[in-house]
Amino acid sequence: MNLAMAYCRTLIPIARGASPSELLAPLLERLGLAVEQPDGRTLMAFELPCSGRPVQDYVRVWADWSDLANTGELLLETLSGESMARSRTRCAAVLETIRSSLPA
Repeated sequence: MNLAMAYCRTLIPIARGASPSELLAPLLERLGLAVEQPDGRTLMAFELPCSGRPVQDYVRVWADWSDLANTGELLLETLSGESMARSRTRCAAVLETIRSSLPA
C-alpha cells in the first residue's frame, strides 16, 4: 500500500469582529476532532484514535488567523497520511464541511 501526504488549503473570509476560535472550536468538536489552541492566533485539531485506521491516516486541521486584520481571511489547511486516492477526498471533504459551516 502506498502512503503519501495529502494536503488541502483554502482562505476563508471571516466577518470583522467575529472570533475565529469561537466559530471553529465547536464546529471541529462536532466533527469529532480534538481541538488545541496553542496561542490566540492559531488552532489545531485532529481525529481521535479509532480502531481499524493507522494513526498516520487521521485528518489534521490547522487554522491561522494571524493576518486576519489585514486580509479578513482565515487560512485553513487539512492534512492526512492516507493513500492519495482516499485522503484527497477526506481532506477535501473535511475542509469543505468546515468552510460551508462558517457564517459568510
